Amino acid sequence: MMKRIYNITICALIALSLSSCVKETFPKGSTLTKEQLEQSDEAISYMLSGIPSAMTKSGTGGFNSTYGWHFDFGLPAIQLATETMLEDIAIGETGYYWLSGYYQNQSQGSDYAMCQFFWNQYYEWIKLANDIINVGGEITEETSADHKAIVGQAYAYRAAYYLDLARLYEPKPNGPLPPDKSILGLTVPIITEKTTEQQAKNNPRAPREKMYQMIISDLEKAEEYLRDRSSSYTSIGPAAVYGMLARTYLELGATYKEMGDPDTWDMTSQKAYQKAAEYSRKVIDMGLHTPLSQSQWEDPANGFNNGAANNAWIWGVSISSENVNNLIANVAFRSNEALYGYACYFNLGVNLALYNKIPDEDFRKHSWWDPDLDYNYQFAGGSTVSQIGSQTYLVHPSGYGVEIKKYSSLKFRPAQGNVLDYTTGNAADWCLMRIEEMYFIEIEAQLNISGLAKAQQLLNEFMQDYRYDSYDCSLRTMTTEAFIEELMLQRRIEFWGEGILFYDYKRLNRGITRGYVGTNIPAVATFNCEGRSPQWNIVITRGEYQSNKGIRHPQDNNPDPTEKLVLWE
Repeated sequence: MMKRIYNITICALIALSLSSCVKETFPKGSTLTKEQLEQSDEAISYMLSGIPSAMTKSGTGGFNSTYGWHFDFGLPAIQLATETMLEDIAIGETGYYWLSGYYQNQSQGSDYAMCQFFWNQYYEWIKLANDIINVGGEITEETSADHKAIVGQAYAYRAAYYLDLARLYEPKPNGPLPPDKSILGLTVPIITEKTTEQQAKNNPRAPREKMYQMIISDLEKAEEYLRDRSSSYTSIGPAAVYGMLARTYLELGATYKEMGDPDTWDMTSQKAYQKAAEYSRKVIDMGLHTPLSQSQWEDPANGFNNGAANNAWIWGVSISSENVNNLIANVAFRSNEALYGYACYFNLGVNLALYNKIPDEDFRKHSWWDPDLDYNYQFAGGSTVSQIGSQTYLVHPSGYGVEIKKYSSLKFRPAQGNVLDYTTGNAADWCLMRIEEMYFIEIEAQLNISGLAKAQQLLNEFMQDYRYDSYDCSLRTMTTEAFIEELMLQRRIEFWGEGILFYDYKRLNRGITRGYVGTNIPAVATFNCEGRSPQWNIVITRGEYQSNKGIRHPQDNNPDPTEKLVLWE
């Protein structure tokens, strides 16, 4: 598998990345050399524009064409899969839910295609970033600002991918581990623009310190090359780079607090938390972004689908109508209001246990439909709720409708509020980072730097300023552990379904509770787990260890977590 991905030649690179508009830059029939590409900002800019498309296009990973999998829509699908392995998503009809394997703790070992889903796509995207860094050439003082910015974004993309991979694959205690626990502290193999095919064939899992040093180095390069560069949310700018650094250092802070500070690197949990607080505050103090208002959050046309409709989004991707079909698309899986999609059939909803913890004065409670809540819901496309017999339907003015169940999600709206035309409704932006996350990172970091009182103050300020003014966490928390539980509760409400909560749960060793009296989780998925779920140490795919002698199976792999969770009775 590594050979297929990383056997790079300049001809293959050109065929993959250059458009017809670039052909006009060079004589017809000529062969583009690496030196010519280095001198063409137009060429590598086009290569850069291909990365967001590769991350979100319908069928982008080849899993639909190969296996007929309809959740083959890139990073948003991966993020839905990780959310599915937590506790707060309730699925009404699992037969329609293409991610049921993750939901039901099935088929997640190295022999299954589900295991390839994460691995294959991230390394394909890393290849695209490596290609740009490779042809971008050496950066000097004479390099143009535009050229630096392109290469800087490639470094940031690569860092973001490796950060996700490190957090997904580094095994953390509480899941099944080998008796000698020899894989603790190992992440994934590192492939850069300098890695040869021969090296890729014998490339062991990188130790945590080596991985995070590379991630930080890439982000520091991106910070340098993008300094003072303005950008929209659809391209990586300084704020997104600082946000990635905040994420990185928060992970290191928690890891070293739990595992002990390393003796091979000048890094400690306290230094990492200080950096996390510094970078998250840096983003906030830039003054470019403000948290979503209630009207923006609940907008039936633009809610969580249009970064231009708010200034909370730091980084996101824009999905083109040419890159989606009706079912293999993010909106089709996340929006119950999209009458052409899957969500309205498998009924994407919230765990009742979480919903019941949200006070009525918190407008985020309106993210899910509750007929017993005294609130005037605004539905996308002008749809209205109609009762037909014992069932409730969401009916569009045209007459088309679909059943809607209590606690169904209304958070993610079809683009432009279009619930009938998938070419419009599925062409929605997807948020990868918003300013609210920086506030939460700062709170967690300050809890470990300055203590409980400071963290309570910061959480109160955020909640009272941006969510509901009667909030007071000091009435709810008396101990540090109780505060962490409260902080996680607010993160779960804030970021439900957005794809970042997996890393919070794994970092903080939180458990999951799906099985309880009155649960709305289907019986096939009512797992309870104290501490980390075994599912959260993602397994390296068979294709990798068969082609890479540096990873021996099973001793160098994470253990298969399939059916390790026990159903609640």
